Amino acid sequence: MPGTIHPTLRIKHQSPRDSNRVPTKIKLLTGTYILQPLRYKIYKEGNEDHCIACDCKEETLEHLLIQCEAWNYLRDPILQTIKNLLTANGDVREEDLTCEMTIQVLMDITKIQKIYRITSDLMSKIEFQARRLVFLIHNARYQLVMKDQAKKKDA
Repeated sequence: MPGTIHPTLRIKHQSPRDSNRVPTKIKLLTGTYILQPLRYKIYKEGNEDHCIACDCKEETLEHLLIQCEAWNYLRDPILQTIKNLLTANGDVREEDLTCEMTIQVLMDITKIQKIYRITSDLMSKIEFQARRLVFLIHNARYQLVMKDQAKKKDA
């Protein structure tokens, strides 16, 4: 609804760096983040819908955040931290952390806050990690896009 602040933005920041990470997260939340299928439609760059990092699957939000093996080195330690925070301090069991639940935690933890009795302090710690992960993947992906554009200019 216009004029309403998204609940994710109400979560207090853990670090001054968080303010730089918010725009990327908001683009993912609102569907305005440009994934490869849309980038191809607009700019005719790269493969039509394949992920620019692994070149083996269609680049979707799920693929970018959870499945793409090219980002494992960034993703795994942060997801482990989030998992530890949720299982040690919340009512979340390890088997609850499915792919869908992980994406929900990364995108908008406020949707599951009441269900799993997640405190504001814990939610703030988890949101810090989620923003960090999204921003790291975004930056690594952006570097690949820039390399690809540079190759095309040189060719």
